Amino acid sequence: MRSRPLTVDSLDFFLMQSADLLRDEVKPSELAHFIGSLLLLKRASDQPGPLLVPDIARWPYVAQHSGSSAGETVNRALDALESHNPGLLADLFRSVDFNALSSERMVVRLLGHFDQVSLSDDQLEFGDEVGRAFDRFLTRTASAAGKGYESFTPRAVCRLMAELVRPGVGHSVADPHAGSGGMLLSAVHQVAEQGGSQATLSLFGQEKNNTAWLTGRLNLLLHGLVEAVMTNSDSLTDPLTDSHRLMRFDRVLTAPPFSTNYKRNEVSHPERMRYGWVPEGGKKADLMFVQHILATLRPEGLGAVVTPHGVLFRGGAEGEIRQGMLEDDRLEAVIGIGANVFYNTGIPACILVLRGTGGRSADRRGRVLFIDAEREVTTGRSKNRIDAQHIAKISDAYLGWKDVPRFSRVVSLEEIREHDYNLNIRRYVDSAPPPEPLLDIGAALTGGIPEREVEAEADRFRAFRIAPADLFDRFRPGYWSFPAEGHTAAAARIPALAAAAEDDLLREVRLWWTDRRPLFEERAEESFPSEARSRLEDSFCHRLLPAKILDRYQLLGVLAAWWSDHEDDFRALAAFGFQAVVHRWRSSPKDAPGHVYRKQHHLRTQEAADLVLDGLGADLLARTEQLVTSERQKLVEAYLRWGERYAVSMVDLERQYQTAAHRLRDRMADLGYF
Repeated sequence: MRSRPLTVDSLDFFLMQSADLLRDEVKPSELAHFIGSLLLLKRASDQPGPLLVPDIARWPYVAQHSGSSAGETVNRALDALESHNPGLLADLFRSVDFNALSSERMVVRLLGHFDQVSLSDDQLEFGDEVGRAFDRFLTRTASAAGKGYESFTPRAVCRLMAELVRPGVGHSVADPHAGSGGMLLSAVHQVAEQGGSQATLSLFGQEKNNTAWLTGRLNLLLHGLVEAVMTNSDSLTDPLTDSHRLMRFDRVLTAPPFSTNYKRNEVSHPERMRYGWVPEGGKKADLMFVQHILATLRPEGLGAVVTPHGVLFRGGAEGEIRQGMLEDDRLEAVIGIGANVFYNTGIPACILVLRGTGGRSADRRGRVLFIDAEREVTTGRSKNRIDAQHIAKISDAYLGWKDVPRFSRVVSLEEIREHDYNLNIRRYVDSAPPPEPLLDIGAALTGGIPEREVEAEADRFRAFRIAPADLFDRFRPGYWSFPAEGHTAAAARIPALAAAAEDDLLREVRLWWTDRRPLFEERAEESFPSEARSRLEDSFCHRLLPAKILDRYQLLGVLAAWWSDHEDDFRALAAFGFQAVVHRWRSSPKDAPGHVYRKQHHLRTQEAADLVLDGLGADLLARTEQLVTSERQKLVEAYLRWGERYAVSMVDLERQYQTAAHRLRDRMADLGYF
């Protein structure tokens, strides 16, 4: 067992401390250049690898010669590193100048901070910590910069798009607007989840913004993707070519800038725009980017692109482009995602899933899947976010290619033609919540709760084994009445009535986990098979769906969130065994699931296995219980709404009025007014 390796969390904290040293010195968008350049220099020096490191660029030399000319020492080291690796680092540090910092003392402090850690593989938990920590650092920087950081795509969006297009072993993957490299990294992660190696992927990126290009290139290098191609160029005017012919790829994922202009005479390879040209100067180049992707997909290829909603319904040239794409069967899916997810805009966006010229299966030809996932977000204080459970629901609906009420629908090209090729998602998917039933006039006048309203919600109550007679009394044909205790007191009894059903469901979760424990015990110090998570999802749903308390997407969501939050635990288990997971939890006990860690002495292997598996199971159980509690609370709220509508009828009000009037008359008589 290795001694206390650096985790991604500890490196993330280290980089934030580094940023604090420079916070008042540089713009947020430039922080990554200084931090990333030093990180690459330190990593290349500490860990022998594909980069040639001359003596002047080795960390001990830099640290020892950082006196009165520290900035110049770092600049020379970066120049030397670049010149010794011209094929990998050409022009990388051209805009990085440590002499631009206000004082040599600032550079010395920064170097001293970096001198505290070793970034060699034997000091890291896995080996990709440096890149992952830097990517987290970029996320924090983008969040702080807000709209000033337009070249950063939220990583959850990147993961979602990779889930949709599923890059595989041996694929070529491109991002023509690569920004900080998130799409390409998500493609690598997707392949790794399938058990493949990043070395099997061919990665290509373009980014015309010099600041974003430098950030993205550093990010890829720090992830060990030294063979990835990322050029500082404009994909619209200067697309990637091979022997003057357009390069084509198996997968293309991208989030281009919204609503930009272009100049037609600057666009090379105009054959890409086979469906038409949008007017110049109108800030509507979005469908030009879409056509670029279509032109660069291999026949069996698949692409995904983020666009604003306007491209779905605007007329004119954009309508003609949509028509051409649809008639050629190049559009597979339109997915609306929530508002306020991106850092540079608050408007909702959509993802278009695109096909190559020959990639569609027979059952999908002439059809488009629409998904309205605008509600699939977690609301935050300043930004909303897409979490693992939202990704699971969207990808399941897409990969399953199925209709889901109020969420997704497969639509024929004939129907789209009838709507003049308008792709507005709300036209095809009615995602609005069901309307409140009209007030029953008879009940409002004479009392009672309509049976039809109760029956509309009855399945949800029955899932918790609550019958109408448990909460209502018979009133007259077609109507229930609230019990004598009143609707508020009756609502308070719902948790007790639901307890048995909840206990049974949670017992099934425990039994399911007991059955799964051997899988994790068998995988200790072995890699998880790529289908492990899929098998877990299938068996979890199979076991718990019959209870009808939680639906398929809720179950997929809770398991996806659990898996995502423990991904590093599973990696540690597969790489080093249960002792390594215990070590992770000891290093950050407040993050251990269920705070299960108690013992301070070294644990035997079986003790460690029991501790880890008990903790993982307890965490999954707690997450499921929280979801069940939320569903039960919905029953309470539904019952209280009936109380608001029908607890007091017009007859009751008239009776109350008459009673109050009699009391007032009697009181007035007592006072001698009558």
